[in-house]
Amino acid sequence: MAAPELIFSTSGERLSAAEGFDRIAVTVHASLPCRTIECRATKAGEEYGVGKGTLLASFSSTPANTPRTFEIYDDFLLRGDGQYRISLFAQGEDGSWNDNYPYVPVGEGAYRTADQTVYLCMRE
Repeated sequence: MAAPELIFSTSGERLSAAEGFDRIAVTVHASLPCRTIECRATKAGEEYGVGKGTLLASFSSTPANTPRTFEIYDDFLLRGDGQYRISLFAQGEDGSWNDNYPYVPVGEGAYRTADQTVYLCMRE
């Protein structure tokens, strides 16, 4: 069984201590049943992936196509001012995660399609 595909929407693209920008709502659902859905934050330039960064939200035992909604507040970003990567990860019932990192060939900077278009990029 493949890892779940995530579909999400947000109420905004920017978080700040400024009034009106201090939170965003996120709604996410997966194409397959999930053991776990996680949302994590890492500061720009830091390593990211499954289990890395600050855990912002987590859901367990989520049926396929069941929406989960949560809010992210500016004070959840604990590493100071700057840009952050907000990542969503899902673990399928077979234990596989939808994190792209393991699928990039060793020694390569990216995974490419047959026409050489970059499909997945190696994390920096």
